[in-house]
Amino acid sequence: MKETIRNLVNNKKVLILGFGREGQSSFRMISSVGGYECLDIADANAVSSDLTAMHNVITGAAYLDCLDDYDVVFKSPGIVLPKDIKEYKCHITCQADLFLQVYGAQTIGITGTKGKSTTSSLLYHILKTCGKDVLFGGNIGLPIFDITDQIHPRTIIVFELSCHQLEYAHYSPSKAILLNLYEDHLDHYGSVEKYWYAKQNIYRNQGYCDFLFCNPDFLPKQGECKAAIIKVKSGDLPFASFEEIPGVTLRGTHNLFNTAFVYDVCRRYDISDKEFMEALASFKTLAHRLEFIGTKDGIDYYDDSISTTVESAISAIKAIPNAGTILLGGMDRGIDYDPLVEFLQTRTLEHIILMYDSGKVLLEKLQAVATPEFMEHVHYIEELADACEYVKENASKGTAVILSPAAASYGVFKNFEQRGDFFKEQIGL
Repeated sequence: MKETIRNLVNNKKVLILGFGREGQSSFRMISSVGGYECLDIADANAVSSDLTAMHNVITGAAYLDCLDDYDVVFKSPGIVLPKDIKEYKCHITCQADLFLQVYGAQTIGITGTKGKSTTSSLLYHILKTCGKDVLFGGNIGLPIFDITDQIHPRTIIVFELSCHQLEYAHYSPSKAILLNLYEDHLDHYGSVEKYWYAKQNIYRNQGYCDFLFCNPDFLPKQGECKAAIIKVKSGDLPFASFEEIPGVTLRGTHNLFNTAFVYDVCRRYDISDKEFMEALASFKTLAHRLEFIGTKDGIDYYDDSISTTVESAISAIKAIPNAGTILLGGMDRGIDYDPLVEFLQTRTLEHIILMYDSGKVLLEKLQAVATPEFMEHVHYIEELADACEYVKENASKGTAVILSPAAASYGVFKNFEQRGDFFKEQIGL
């Protein structure tokens, strides 16, 4: 890895674009390699003054204007470039692409609109529990540069990949998992087609000896993928439901499908069904991902704050047999809520709580099509704190309350984790 980076930055003007978790990781790696003409930093926010003595630091609203002053730019995920990457004179790269260039043959890459963190964590857990030499990094784990010193020739790398990490990818993992593709991140990409295209880069540069484990509903078009395509289905599993395995904390048919991807990959590493199920039983559900947080006053509470899509909210309601109350709403990013509006009318929910900007959109859509009897169960409550007070006072004992917003948290909360933690605090669990 270091040799590849050394060849890339040698005698070059280098810029770290974005100085968050990954940007700082890139800075450490490039600093250790050396050989560059300069190593500077650009970020919208202020950067530690300790760095300004030896490095030029560009901050503020115009931080994206300096890219062509450099030869090589290490871009952090999530930064939206003001023009097409091909219009820049500089070479723009990222951790994910450089890592896959060097370690792609040892890497299992996982992406999808929903389920990638649970699937990645579960895959790592089962491989590790079954005695494999495995490392985990990427979107949810450590920045991928931070694990390179631990990699040996037989190490398996589980790499969770977001759309932002795949957006400009020129390399693909030898084993790729594509879970699903739904509407999301339209504020960044402008269209669902551009968003999906970024996700599909996970397989575009695979070779004939590689594998794509794919949701049958989102198969590549003819000629788009050279890899062998494994069409994954829940029926691949050696069990029909999680209830058959004591101790399993995962819930829902969507997680059963995610587990099938993990199972199909693990079969390639000679893990037996017995080993797989024993390891599955010891896996703990990730925080904020349809996480059962406890029972209070006879009411079950679930934190699914990770939910930013219509499909994830629908899956959450389906997954919990005693679902009685759903809390929906957040930042309005222009996604199509019609499927959720249709689905809600097919369920007998005690309370449908709508919040924030996307809650207003849902309210208008429901008012236009739902019956007066149905609308008696729909309540618009602007803030999550007030919504929590309402459900504590009004939800019936024996039912479940689910926070599954089907919307981003930005504008009110820093991220979905903060939103989920706030929900837990307000409920008192």
